[in-house]
Amino acid sequence: MTIYTKKGDKGETGLPGDKRLSKGELIFEVLGDLDQTNASLGLAISYLTHDNEKPLVVQLQDIQASLLGVGACLASENPSEQIIVKKLPGLTIALEKQIDRWNDQLPELNNFILPGGDSAGAALHLTRTISRRAERSYHRLPEANKVQEVSIYLNRLADYFFQAARFDILFNHCEETTWTN
Repeated sequence: MTIYTKKGDKGETGLPGDKRLSKGELIFEVLGDLDQTNASLGLAISYLTHDNEKPLVVQLQDIQASLLGVGACLASENPSEQIIVKKLPGLTIALEKQIDRWNDQLPELNNFILPGGDSAGAALHLTRTISRRAERSYHRLPEANKVQEVSIYLNRLADYFFQAARFDILFNHCEETTWTN
């Protein structure tokens, strides 16, 4: 099988159900933003090389898999009927629990912080911003294409990435840079 099909050479691409749409359609912006979130997450994972970071790597890889599931769900003819939709509430609760565990270990946040720290922390901050863009583009979809469980999950993901970045920075004895005006 070749990687190229030449079917998109005229600016159209396919979705499940043999539906072909212009590559300029909003659904492809959403799918692209989810893909970018996933790729950025892969970059962050590549920086997590210590043995004691493996639990975080496993969590992040699980999120990568769920992002693919969300993308497939949104690309489908019936998004609300996809299997991932039933899984998302539990995945969202797991994100919230992890955010709370990290919050208990992190210093209180009284100011804005500048994204950075070490390479993994900076990549997680980048992932956070891309995931917020994916969430914004998702909310521009027509109501018929939206699923509440996806909305909640995408909203919680950026919070998770923020806390993951902060935890990585603390864990690796880096300092957060506080924004001063």
